[in-house]
Amino acid sequence: MIRFYILIHYYFLYFAFLAYIIMKIPIIMNKELIYLTYQTFPSEVANTIQTIDNLKYFARKNYKVKLIFPLRSKTSTDNVSLLKKYYGFDDEIIFEGVKHNLPFGKLKFFEKYLFLISHYLWSRKISKNFSVKNNKEVQFFTRSDWIFYYLSRKGLNIIFECHQLSKTRKWVLRNSIHEAGAKVIFLNKNLLFDSGIDKDLYSEKIEVIPNGVDEGLFSKINNKKDYEIVFSGNLKRFDEGRGLEFVINAFSNKNMPKEYTLKVIGGPASEVNKLKEYASKLGLNNKIEFLDRLDRNSTISNIEKASIGLLINSSENLHSVKYSSPLKYFEYMYAGLKIIAINFPSHKILPFAENILFFNENDENSFINAIKDSRVLEPMNKKYLKNITMDARVNKIISLINK
Repeated sequence: MIRFYILIHYYFLYFAFLAYIIMKIPIIMNKELIYLTYQTFPSEVANTIQTIDNLKYFARKNYKVKLIFPLRSKTSTDNVSLLKKYYGFDDEIIFEGVKHNLPFGKLKFFEKYLFLISHYLWSRKISKNFSVKNNKEVQFFTRSDWIFYYLSRKGLNIIFECHQLSKTRKWVLRNSIHEAGAKVIFLNKNLLFDSGIDKDLYSEKIEVIPNGVDEGLFSKINNKKDYEIVFSGNLKRFDEGRGLEFVINAFSNKNMPKEYTLKVIGGPASEVNKLKEYASKLGLNNKIEFLDRLDRNSTISNIEKASIGLLINSSENLHSVKYSSPLKYFEYMYAGLKIIAINFPSHKILPFAENILFFNENDENSFINAIKDSRVLEPMNKKYLKNITMDARVNKIISLINK
């Protein structure tokens, strides 16, 4: 009889333990991450590429990843096959496009302000779909101020990735960071400092994590053109250019070494045509090549063939001057390029900035001297490249999640 009770007790403990394990398996196996954003997909702009790169590496770390975004233009789609082809990846990501009827993009007058209003209304609407009751175990991720505001106030676990600052964003950060599930990633220390958040008080909830590069896109085949300078990226946004007219002028300067050429990769087509016409008037058709927008793999292939990567932007854009962590910088570096950059504060605090050759804004001779000095500059040692990968970046984000 005693043996019978011992046996019953044994089986009870066994099944209790088994039930406990079964209850825990969904939590272990189904780490779910939902990225909510007001970005348009597909799009050639760097911010959508950065979003996709982040999500690819979360998927590779056994997260169930869903990207939710508005269908706010004729070209927007959540067709998985089309998006995978456009961005060149095979990772398992769920795309959910939400119809957004406001006429953003149709009215060019006050375009920037219409964007902000439309963004707010969409964020408020989409946030109503989530609650602690249904999404307690989900990790939310966003670069949208208002998504961060509404979901953090609901008590949900959410990380906000801060790329730039405004009065509205500072207000949102101050009124959200104290919420239990709220955490913030800043792309550089200037963003953290200017945000007004007490980094000591919220040290467990904030982290400075620069951009990274998707190393899987690179061939590592050494097929470089010794004197080719490359610039890649969007050439215009909200009527703000990138300062490439200055670079074109420098190529007509008598002090520019004759062997150097420039390749510009990016759009929109209207800006490409304007710059191409400008270069043609200066007789530089044989020195400057414009490739318009290319797919991701073709862009990286062209970057790998160059010898110098160029970082330049307009000083009229505060984001560029103080806060940017350009994706192209990490691509240039991983491709083994020497890098010349306008001496903005944001560029001087980039990882491994000691390897950058800086030039002064609107100073052609300073720009030309940086090019000349690059002849004796060695590309960054390859052993450090693992520190700038998207894989390393996502590991840091996961560490913040687990704090």
